[in-house]
Order: sequence, then structure tokens, then C-alpha cells
Amino acid sequence: MVNIKIILSILSTLNIYFITNHSDRTIHENITILNFFLHNTFGQVCPFGVLCGKIMLLLGLIQIYFLYTNNYQKIKKINIILLILGIIFSFMNFYVLRNIIPAFIMQLLIIFL
Repeated sequence: MVNIKIILSILSTLNIYFITNHSDRTIHENITILNFFLHNTFGQVCPFGVLCGKIMLLLGLIQIYFLYTNNYQKIKKINIILLILGIIFSFMNFYVLRNIIPAFIMQLLIIFL
């Protein structure tokens, strides 16, 4: 079961990373805090989304480590909180939300199996 969870973790991490970092990016001429969260058109990812995708790589590696060493219970509550935050933040961009639903499902399987 641990091997399946590791595979699910890898797939969900890659799904989020590729959707957030390899989609069209929103580029603003003026650098402001508000522009960090704004999208120009549907299908573009704001700088905040790109940053979250990069952070997900690190969090995915940490999750894989804890799964591999059979210490996942230590970070399970943190994973639940991060999943809830990820779902909430993804509502800022319906293009991203629609494309990373499989990652959310895989994370739920990791948590509850």
C-alpha cells in the first residue's frame, strides 16, 4: 500500500506542477501585490499560482520521504490542512481548479487509505 501512495504522491505533485508552471503565465507590466493574484485571460496562471506549483514540488518530496519511511502519520494532519488550503486557493483560477482535481483526489486517497 505504501508503494501505491508514493506513486499517487508523485503523480499528484507532477500534475499540480505542470498545470501551474507549464501553462500560459499572466505577465503584468506593473508589479504590484494585486497583480500577483490576477489572471489576464482564462487558461493563464498568475504569479501566485506559479509559486504555489513550485512549493508543491518541495512539499511532494517531503510527503514521499515520510511515506517511504512509514512516518506519514506524523504529517497527516498537516497534509489535510494543506489540501484544504490548496482547494480553496484553486478557486481563484477555474482553469487550474478543473485541471488539478485529479491531484486532489489522489491526495485524498493518500490521506484516507
